[in-house]
Amino acid sequence: MPRPNRPARIAARVGAGLILTLVTAPALVTAAPRLGVETPVADFGSVEQGTPVTHVFSLKNTGDAVLHISQVKSSCGCTAAVVSESDVPPGGEARVLATLDTARVAGRTAKVLSVYSDDPQVPVAALTLTGEVLADLMLSPNPVYLGRLRRGESVSREVVIRPGRPGGTAVVRGVGGELTGLQTRLELAQDGTQKLSIALDGSVPLGRFSRELRLETTSTRQPVVVLPVFGSIEGDVVVLPSQVSFGVARIGASPERRLLIRNRGLQPLNVRRVTVPESFDYSLRVLQDGLEYQLSLRLRDDVAPGTISGDVEIYTDHPNEERVVVPLHAVVRRRG
Repeated sequence: MPRPNRPARIAARVGAGLILTLVTAPALVTAAPRLGVETPVADFGSVEQGTPVTHVFSLKNTGDAVLHISQVKSSCGCTAAVVSESDVPPGGEARVLATLDTARVAGRTAKVLSVYSDDPQVPVAALTLTGEVLADLMLSPNPVYLGRLRRGESVSREVVIRPGRPGGTAVVRGVGGELTGLQTRLELAQDGTQKLSIALDGSVPLGRFSRELRLETTSTRQPVVVLPVFGSIEGDVVVLPSQVSFGVARIGASPERRLLIRNRGLQPLNVRRVTVPESFDYSLRVLQDGLEYQLSLRLRDDVAPGTISGDVEIYTDHPNEERVVVPLHAVVRRRG
């Protein structure tokens, strides 16, 4: 049998050594936090409308590095807060308190809380608070969102009103409250429910609007039902998003927020000046002259901890839209 030449024997040994090295090389493991939730869904059962509901969710750090919970966001009608230390050591536990205001909730409901952390695998974890809220009347939709409308545009929405309990007989007998710019019509449907038509006329000024309708009922438990109606009226100057939230911001480590200013008119638009609350710095960049601008906002490093609410004011040379106001909100905490 012919013997393999020397170079071939050397190559075979090198290849075998390489394979052995790849197989036996130890894996590099990096310590990391892990957010674990034993019970992500909490059911509070059935409660009467207006009864406050609270629940404490337990979160565990099942990893091998410190877990930092940066913030907790909740859906409309529910508030949430971390009621323990935000930095959770390995094996430690954090608690999130969820509070639900049921005064404007009826029927089956589910509110979602989003927990933001530095878990590299699950940076956002969902918690759900669910249950049944008993009421004499149920309104759908509630609240009523009319959308983002152009100036002068008219729009209407329909609200279905039905009893909230088996055999219930309560009805709405009148509509009042903040009716400026709104037209309402209440009528009985063929299926026995009531239908409330809400129309917005073209007289509402630019900007965000919010109204509260007061529905007078025949219910002794719910003599008045409050129905929020909201939306926004836009002109040629559009700012996105329409409001700015920094959430929970850490001093010295605050994220940047950007606003896009767009001109939908026929004439070029110039941004003359911008004012922001004194706790913030800003910069304005021209993306397309006369058409589009980018406004960047950042929290100053010397700001004091606390809650900040204010307005970003954008002044333009538009003849009818010289000043556009954008609400701003932030909760400032010390870094650490």
